[in-house]
Amino acid sequence: MTQPKSNPNATLLVNALSVTNVSGWHVLLGHMDRVAEELRGRVRLVVVCRSEMAALRAGLGDRADLEIAPAATHGWLARALWERAHLAGLVRKHAAFAYFTPSGLAAHGLDVPQIVFCQNPWALVPAARRWHDAPKAWLQRRAYRRAMRAADVLVFNSRYMQEAYRANAGFQEKRGLVVYQAAADATRARAAAAAGIPRKPGQILCTSVMAPHKNAETLVRALREVRTACPEARLVFAGSWPDAAYERKIRALVAALGMDAAVEFAGFVEREALDRLYAESRVFCLMSRCESFGIPAVEAQLFGTPVVSSTVCAIPEICGRGGVFCDPDDVPGVAAALRLLLQDAAEWARLSAAARVNAERFAWSRCSRSLVECLVEVAEQCGASQLIP
Repeated sequence: MTQPKSNPNATLLVNALSVTNVSGWHVLLGHMDRVAEELRGRVRLVVVCRSEMAALRAGLGDRADLEIAPAATHGWLARALWERAHLAGLVRKHAAFAYFTPSGLAAHGLDVPQIVFCQNPWALVPAARRWHDAPKAWLQRRAYRRAMRAADVLVFNSRYMQEAYRANAGFQEKRGLVVYQAAADATRARAAAAAGIPRKPGQILCTSVMAPHKNAETLVRALREVRTACPEARLVFAGSWPDAAYERKIRALVAALGMDAAVEFAGFVEREALDRLYAESRVFCLMSRCESFGIPAVEAQLFGTPVVSSTVCAIPEICGRGGVFCDPDDVPGVAAALRLLLQDAAEWARLSAAARVNAERFAWSRCSRSLVECLVEVAEQCGASQLIP
């Protein structure tokens, strides 16, 4: 374990052990970057992580001290046991004024304010989990209810997520804050530079980690209806398929509908290739049953690509007037929305412009502001007045 830097003014203990994917790193690094920048010289970050979390460690650089936890904490049960045994000691060791976690769960036995960031709805949405995950989901929902009672501040990445926590608990949190996340500044710059890339007239893009709750089958069935009036329509799936059985199911559906030539399974694509897909596609479509935010939809909007998505997740809240939203089971409705954007040039131009305007809401300097203000307020209440300008 590393030793703290000398003469700290105030310390925020950040528990990053729950971050196990690129999306989680993106969100945590984005917010912590703004905290470190805006409170430079007044706050020291101590981040609990694992040695293999190279991307997270590289992103934090010298702006944070690290406490290295065992590799076994990648698993949720080992992580929970380790946290119960060690977090209180780390709070005392670093004299932290507060504890921050993106896990959505409150820690046990801490005597400092807990600021809990909530962004994972899988346990709250039946469509997002497999049947054999039921015991873990039950424990997770119970832990979410405990967080509603124990956390001093619950930070939600969307109002959708806030309402999901409240519905699960049956009551409201002590203090709640909705803090959106942002697209990377580099993606924003590449979107501006890609303005001259021509659109492929019939191209529909769906990019995500294609788990079963992403509901690819509705999009595939809608595409068949679209092609009766718009035969040039084609679909690109860009992203990994963690459930091999689900990928086989969707490939079989595509074949059964006679659309092998109209659907491309691109798999995981590197950043440059993904940005080109955003720029050249006519529409972005994701009919997911469970999204607490939807960063690919925001990225698409940065490129001026209108969104067609589901009404049952956070994407309508996030994408606003730059999209069209349908029930995830309404194949004719999805097909109609896609046809409109593929064939009506005026409507496409209107929604494309609205998409670009909407995406400007999601810059880190804007999205993290209320979180930084919350940390300053908590610090002031705790007597860590060095944080106050």
